[in-house]
Amino acid sequence: MLKNTIERLIRRQEAITGESADFMRDLHAGSPSGFWRFALFVPMSRHRGTLPLNAACAVRIAAVHAEDCGPCLQTVIKLSLDAGASPEILRAAVEENLEPMDEETKLAFEFARHLVARDPRSEDLRSAIERRWGKAGISEIALAIASSRVFPTVKRAMGYGQACQRVVIAGEQTEAALGTARAA
Repeated sequence: MLKNTIERLIRRQEAITGESADFMRDLHAGSPSGFWRFALFVPMSRHRGTLPLNAACAVRIAAVHAEDCGPCLQTVIKLSLDAGASPEILRAAVEENLEPMDEETKLAFEFARHLVARDPRSEDLRSAIERRWGKAGISEIALAIASSRVFPTVKRAMGYGQACQRVVIAGEQTEAALGTARAA
């Protein structure tokens, strides 16, 4: 019965993301207790509260983009589109083109992009983020960045990094080609 529950959880993850979750099957096979801790983490990775939708999605794109993971970036895009984010804004975030972004999205994206790069300019933007959205905004961005980095790391460690791929948004390829080679 527990095996059926685990398989249902994994299939649900695959249905939501549109990507294989074989890495989760392997995670469970290697560490059942680790799998359950990871499964409890998944809902936190989808937390959104204070930030406008496009800004929150742009933050996740900045974080996962820094991890150089095409399949995970594609998953973030799918989840963002399913939530109602603007394809144009998602494309702009992937291509690091600030021009189409409104001021809020640009602010959140730039803060996230500088933060994941450990660029000191992130400190200059933190106060603007806090003025705009308070501690709740800072907290939401922190959780979005941290959680967006977990999936690519776990997948790569488990041997599920994918070959470089073009990212597709609303049926159109972007200029970005991301990814790492899959371990043999």
